[in-house]
Amino acid sequence: MRKFIKISGLVIAVVLLTIACDTNPSLQKYYVDSKENSEFISIDLPSSILQLKDTDVSNDIKNTLETIKKVNFLALQLNETNGKLYTSEKAKVKSILKNPKYKQLMRMNMGDGNVSVNYLGEEDAIDEVVIFGSDNDKGFAIVRVIGENMNPSDILKLTQEIKMDDDSPQLKQLESLLSSIK
Repeated sequence: MRKFIKISGLVIAVVLLTIACDTNPSLQKYYVDSKENSEFISIDLPSSILQLKDTDVSNDIKNTLETIKKVNFLALQLNETNGKLYTSEKAKVKSILKNPKYKQLMRMNMGDGNVSVNYLGEEDAIDEVVIFGSDNDKGFAIVRVIGENMNPSDILKLTQEIKMDDDSPQLKQLESLLSSIK
């Protein structure tokens, strides 16, 4: 009996470890690994820089703002020396976003560039929105809006009521980055 319990315990442990070890690359791991590469530009924006324009808004809008935890921005600006890196990194991101756990919300093709919007979670309770844009002349960028039980229609309403904290060092860094991309 004891031998059976030991063997059963060992089998259960091996099965749990096998299930827990997801070999698919994740966008979070890609983001962390890329932050260490000097070719990439990364900015983490806390939700605290997002403020409402008007304090007299509905509780739904206030509650929606509270569902956003942070925003991550990662970009690779294309130049004369990093063309191969751009091609390989863009392929990695596309491969990650092909994982069935990322559901596509929208895709736009604009000549040399395109934008896709994907999400993790359920349609009415999104945990992460991923915006991936690439341009074969400029580079690519990934924006991750991380939250908890975000509702897409409420997020759209929120974008009309939101203002950014102009004194935020993260926002100044993002503005500087965007102005340097030509």
